[in-house]
Amino acid sequence: MSAYLHGNSSRLIATVAVAALLAGCSATSGVPGIGRSTSSTSLAAKAASAGDYETAASLYQVAFNNNPQSVEPLIGLGRSYTGLGQFARAEQALQEANSRRPRDPEILLELARTQLAAGKPQAALANLETAGARAPRNEAIVTARGIALDRLGRHGEAQAIYREGLKRNPTDFALLSNLGLSLGLSGQTDEGIRILHELSRDAKSTPRTRGNLAMVYGLAGKEREAAATLATDLPPQQVQANVAYYREMRTLLRHGRPIGTLQPEGAQPQPQRQARAEPQAPVPQPQPQAQPQPQVATQPLPAPQPQPQVQAEPNPLPQPQDPAEPQAQAETQFEAQVEAQARP
Repeated sequence: MSAYLHGNSSRLIATVAVAALLAGCSATSGVPGIGRSTSSTSLAAKAASAGDYETAASLYQVAFNNNPQSVEPLIGLGRSYTGLGQFARAEQALQEANSRRPRDPEILLELARTQLAAGKPQAALANLETAGARAPRNEAIVTARGIALDRLGRHGEAQAIYREGLKRNPTDFALLSNLGLSLGLSGQTDEGIRILHELSRDAKSTPRTRGNLAMVYGLAGKEREAAATLATDLPPQQVQANVAYYREMRTLLRHGRPIGTLQPEGAQPQPQRQARAEPQAPVPQPQPQAQPQPQVATQPLPAPQPQPQVQAEPNPLPQPQDPAEPQAQAETQFEAQVEAQARP
């Protein structure tokens, strides 16, 4: 319940900020295309921060239509489509951004997050290695690279990366959380529990942090502790389903089977649960926010919302359209949302 209230508070704060932006949009409207593109991009960022990826995608499309040579709207489209679970469209937009601004660490990081969310850890790792060569001290890149290695079952390499990052920042929450989960996935459950138990008492702790701890408890055979940890965020039926699944994962671990393919938090939430037959999916239930997942050192993301299924083939890259009508529709729609949410 507290996570839900926090999400609503974040949305309300973002809505108030968007209302202020709407009130001041005319400041740059005198320059054809530029003012509208800038205001659309700003509004899109606010919509995305509030979890409204559909509106964000529409507004980033408006910004792209107004300035088809700009790279920033393409990055925003990539993030928004990833949030919607439309990974093919997201990857295409980010690939185009990368072709226009080659080897840019920010773009490569976003592309890698999308690829991780789409189940392409090898492709993500290649992009993260390129990004890391350009920005070796970027903790978000370091953390995402460790996650990609964990998803490939290369836990020892992932742990080495997390520990190297912790030498620079010994208290980094995301690095510690990922290290604890990686240790659990590689069978070092005692140390993983010690790290994650401490983090679960931190003010930054989230349901995912507790889900990671519960899973490592389960891998250690401590089902009572796993159930008690999950009970903070899940109803009894889902708690029991998760504990049963941890039991299956523990069997795989005992037989030397890889269990490390997880969905990273910084790669954006997946709208659909993977098939339960695949041991890599850590939680057999359709609520992504409850899944035990690594955490990435980025700005926090809102709780996932049900989204449409991924399209079988990527849509063509967004093409410039007449900017006047789509911008008016997108911004009018967003103003209506702001007014509706601002009412008591």
